[in-house]
Amino acid sequence: MIAYIRGNLESIEESGVILEAGGIGFFINTTGKVTEQLMGMLHEEVLLHTHLQILENERVLFGFPDKTELRNFKRLIAVNGVGPKYALSIMNLLSAEELYLAVQSGDAKTISKANGIGPKLAQRIVLECKDVLETGSDIPEYLPDAGKGSGTAGTGSLPSVRNDAIEAMEALGYSRTEALRAIRSIPDAGEKTVEELLSAALRKLG
Repeated sequence: MIAYIRGNLESIEESGVILEAGGIGFFINTTGKVTEQLMGMLHEEVLLHTHLQILENERVLFGFPDKTELRNFKRLIAVNGVGPKYALSIMNLLSAEELYLAVQSGDAKTISKANGIGPKLAQRIVLECKDVLETGSDIPEYLPDAGKGSGTAGTGSLPSVRNDAIEAMEALGYSRTEALRAIRSIPDAGEKTVEELLSAALRKLG
């Protein structure tokens, strides 16, 4: 098992990077987001946490600078129907925090925006990953319970003012994940009215 590779970043390719370590060039598959992050680090030392996928005729490495992303990648590919290609597609679309919020709130619609992910597969990801995905930031103070079957989220323990603001933002065309993220970032959100919370959230989303 290769836990990580530390080496010089020799090349950035369309679907990954080449790290040279110990005189060997390792091609490591990753997301477009990661390759963009590494763009300014050519010929510098880089460490990627890796997962080795053993296929019928080859061995393929996948890597991420962050351990949280690696663990989430492994949990995504454990879902039936989600192979490495689809997992990378999801992670290229959503940050660790956004993916966590989408799964916890039952926002299958946002997940289904990733290439190759249909509504049924997105709903399966919500159901199977609810208790295993990690977020790259602090655990949210409040989240609605993921809905069952429809892919929509129920109110759960979310305070009514926040829930009303989220529903208003969804009516305006924002996803539940976008609404949750915006409202989480508002100081003293619990002390605001629906109108104040909605106005502040919309300013956050610009």
